[in-house]
Amino acid sequence: MTSSRARVSEQYKYAERPSQRNTRRSPAPQRNVKNLPRRASVPLPGWLQFLIAIQKISITSTVLLTVSVFGIYAWTVYAQESWNNQHKKLEQLQRQERQLTAAEAFIGNDLVKKFQTQPGELVRESPERSIFLESAPTRPNRAPIPTSVDTDNTKTPAPVGY
Repeated sequence: MTSSRARVSEQYKYAERPSQRNTRRSPAPQRNVKNLPRRASVPLPGWLQFLIAIQKISITSTVLLTVSVFGIYAWTVYAQESWNNQHKKLEQLQRQERQLTAAEAFIGNDLVKKFQTQPGELVRESPERSIFLESAPTRPNRAPIPTSVDTDNTKTPAPVGY
């Protein structure tokens, strides 16, 4: 070890421990501290007041614009997603319509081919072959059958609005 290091380590060896030190503090030197002037006592210049007002207005408008932009963005995303879902439903319904139209045309074409090969099963309409049914005689209106009214108060009345 060098001599300078040995001296430093010896100083630390014999230094007082914090528990052995005197806990009294020496009085601090008097400092000359000035308080800042109060705002009301010193009026701000007009241009500075104007800049402070513009800053407050710009902060408020920035917050409001940011909130409105997020709102418009959320509404746009929702509207687009809703439109996409409805468009998918429309395409599915159009696909089903085409399939039903194709199935109807196939069945109609199949029936036409069947009746062309076997014309005996298909008969044209004629008044001689029509069956006419007579209508039933009109019945007189009957009075409604009176029902007995229960005087039992233990039942709760059913709601009228449903």
